[in-house]
Amino acid sequence: MNRGQGRLIVIGLLALLMALGLAACGDDNATTAPATLPPGTVGATVLAGPTKARAEHFPVVVPTPPKGFTPPEKRPCPDGWGQISDDMAVYSICVPPGWGIPDPDSSAPVANVVLHYGNPEIFSPEAFPWLEEGEREIGQKLSNPDADFVRVTLFPITPDTTVSDTCEANRGITVAGLPATGCEYRYDREVGRRVPNPLGSWCGRQIFVSLPLARPPGGPSETPVPNSTYTPFSAVLGIVVLGRCEVVERYQDTLSEMLDSLQVVP
Repeated sequence: MNRGQGRLIVIGLLALLMALGLAACGDDNATTAPATLPPGTVGATVLAGPTKARAEHFPVVVPTPPKGFTPPEKRPCPDGWGQISDDMAVYSICVPPGWGIPDPDSSAPVANVVLHYGNPEIFSPEAFPWLEEGEREIGQKLSNPDADFVRVTLFPITPDTTVSDTCEANRGITVAGLPATGCEYRYDREVGRRVPNPLGSWCGRQIFVSLPLARPPGGPSETPVPNSTYTPFSAVLGIVVLGRCEVVERYQDTLSEMLDSLQVVP
């Protein structure tokens, strides 16, 4: 493991202690919730202004696995693909060649890493090198209206969370052999926010799937932190795909293959 991968693992653990992976559902600016994972809101921070759009909030509703459900056996990733996994949320997803999490040291994609209740953001190859000449801030690349890359964000949450600035996920899909909910929407990009627009040039997809083997989040001593209702711990994996519609369409087959590679076994 190189130094950049080691830093990513540490970042994942710090995310657990500080925000526990709730800053993924929004756009370039996102809100977070406390580390105990109580009911909260995940979404873009809408900037104040005379044309401010009111954010809609949707509860995360995920069908529970059927009684006696047994996750399928673990499968290897396709040849040449990497794998990002989380040993506390207990899931993994395969990463295509050229895709990955930006390495903070080399600006290259990292496609093999283990996180601890992290919220990885996986980008398509066009996003790399991450910092180009003259681009000192990551936000410059993310806010480019002509961005030609796709971003896939994964974030573990509890089922009592709500999300904003997105769409209402509906039942009826299956991911990793588990019942899930999902929806798609179009929007316009403005600085720091997404404005819903059925004719927008940007496309988003949102999916929620159960994490039946997720471990309760723990503090430095690994003592489990009870959730807000002191009921048995349960977790959900949120998946958000964002990009210009023509780019998302171009990568449709690759994105489908990525989602099909999701596994919820150790």
